[in-house]
Amino acid sequence: MPTVPVPGTLQPYFEKGIQAYTQGSYLYAVDLLTFVIKHAPDATEARRYRRLAIQKLYSQHPPSVLSRMGAALLTLPLRAWAQLCALQGRHPRAIQLYERLLSLQPRSKRLLMQLASTLGAAGLDDAALAAYEELLGLDPNHVAGLRKLARLSMKRGADDQARRCFEKILGLAPSDLEAQQGLRNLDALGTIKKGFTS
Repeated sequence: MPTVPVPGTLQPYFEKGIQAYTQGSYLYAVDLLTFVIKHAPDATEARRYRRLAIQKLYSQHPPSVLSRMGAALLTLPLRAWAQLCALQGRHPRAIQLYERLLSLQPRSKRLLMQLASTLGAAGLDDAALAAYEELLGLDPNHVAGLRKLARLSMKRGADDQARRCFEKILGLAPSDLEAQQGLRNLDALGTIKKGFTS
């Protein structure tokens, strides 16, 4: 997966963040990587490692069922605000809100899906791709995530990845018309590309 490189001025912070992550200093890693993302919003790897660090923190100190239920209720206004910002095209703010929500509920497939969609709408395709792949890491059979990843992969010319997604969708839902059409489009594109190279 191609990624947008971290600008040179932020590289030391990024490297320290990755080092903190690999050494198990997840809170420090989150702080450093948040700084990088604040100044370079499309720093895909920084976003990915920050979410991984948050998930590790969550795994080390999992909240009780009651705490999780309370967090779900308390974050409802924040979720509504994030959705409103996304609908209004205020993508940078919506992304910040979704990432904040994910710091509280790092294994939420719904929030990851919303974040990925918003990243894509903001033109941060590398970051969107990473978020969809992270979502599918949590749930390989997430049909909506597979569909969005397939579309984004086609847009970026990653035909093999798009094909795998569409085939997986058809394995889960054999009558899915979009996946069938997607495979036909990929076959047609393949034929056209072969015509140009021969």
